[in-house]
Amino acid sequence: MRPVELPPRVEFTLENGLRVVAAQRRELPLVSLLFVTDAGSSRDPFGKAGLASLASELLLRGTKKRAPGEVTRAIEAVGGRIDAAADRDRAYVSVQALAEHLPLALEIVADVVSSPLFDPRETEAARRRQVAELEQSKDDPAAVARRNLLAAYLPPDHPYAAPVPGWTSSVSRIGRADLVDFHRTSVAPQTSFLVVVGDVDADEVRRLAENCFGDWKGPGHGGHLPPFPRRTRPKVRAIHKEESTQTQVRMVGPAELRWKDPIFFPAMVANVAFGGGFTSRLVNEIRVNRGLTYSVGTAFALLRGGGFFSFSSFTKNETVGELLSVLLQESRRARENGFEPDEIERAKRYLAGLYPLGLETNEQVAAAIAETILFDLGEDWVPRYRERVMAVTPMQAAEAAARFFFADPFALVLVGDRDAIRRGIEDAGIDAEIEDLPLDEAA
Repeated sequence: MRPVELPPRVEFTLENGLRVVAAQRRELPLVSLLFVTDAGSSRDPFGKAGLASLASELLLRGTKKRAPGEVTRAIEAVGGRIDAAADRDRAYVSVQALAEHLPLALEIVADVVSSPLFDPRETEAARRRQVAELEQSKDDPAAVARRNLLAAYLPPDHPYAAPVPGWTSSVSRIGRADLVDFHRTSVAPQTSFLVVVGDVDADEVRRLAENCFGDWKGPGHGGHLPPFPRRTRPKVRAIHKEESTQTQVRMVGPAELRWKDPIFFPAMVANVAFGGGFTSRLVNEIRVNRGLTYSVGTAFALLRGGGFFSFSSFTKNETVGELLSVLLQESRRARENGFEPDEIERAKRYLAGLYPLGLETNEQVAAAIAETILFDLGEDWVPRYRERVMAVTPMQAAEAAARFFFADPFALVLVGDRDAIRRGIEDAGIDAEIEDLPLDEAA
């Protein structure tokens, strides 16, 4: 199987500490910029969940030299696109444009990350919009379940407990002063990096980066994330939704897994064989053989402060207990007996075949380079990715399943009819701490 190569790249660091990577791809006259900074929602103060998300959105809504609306108009006027977002660990600004407009793209990115305006009117409008979206999410049981997943497992004051957009109550308390202070203390050149991919010259990128970012200063920050607590007993967060005929089901457990761990690739393959692929064991047992649902999935979430393994599905109220029973039974079977060789072979070929499709555009390549920087993966990570996937053995996949597939006490989020949830927990024989959470407090 042929390796997938990243384009040659040049790396340098500006005097202010900003790391810059330039990778040349001459196929099309396009360029992609990806700015990454250590300002994710895990840095939200307790009680102000949603601050990082709101701050990232407002980066594009005015700077000290561009009025609200001018940032997006400037890049769209030359046929480009600019986006900003935050996840639990970081915030991002990305630009896609014609290569001839690289100077403008770099200048705009530098402007929005170094001197956002946080205009009072724009701030209030964005805050109200975010609150309204959170309120509307109460009508979507899947969104409610997803947003409560880590909150069900972690204590409420853990930095990862709240969803990235926050809660309705917490976002309602955010003011302009919070945003200004968050940006001042969280976004700095020495805790950020910039990736530029496309029809570019490294020397030009260096010159432009020095011109655009060279005067930017920031205090930087330290700090660390507290360890994940280990539950001693399963927990259920039951969220009642009136007149529900179906129940959303989410399960989450700890997964102490890092990208550079020897068991990383076995874990990825085991996940696809178990529930992360369309021909996986859980799809067959829950959907195909029993018809309990249409959608089944498992996934790892690897965060800076640790990792999680999760399951997601939904089913009729009458079959909640059966679905949970099958999930627990199959999790135990995978932990104790592993997988058949043909299951692992299918999973490996799926992962290895899919990988190149995620590296076709400048934007995808920039994201892949960012990934290697974020997790210190080395330059051979991408070229050897498929080789390492295909080298996984059934025994190694079984070891990963034994470690990560809900081996420790888990948390469940169930959104639906309260009585159906209670019956389902009892039918599945789950002895758990049960938290009844009103829908109004779940968004």
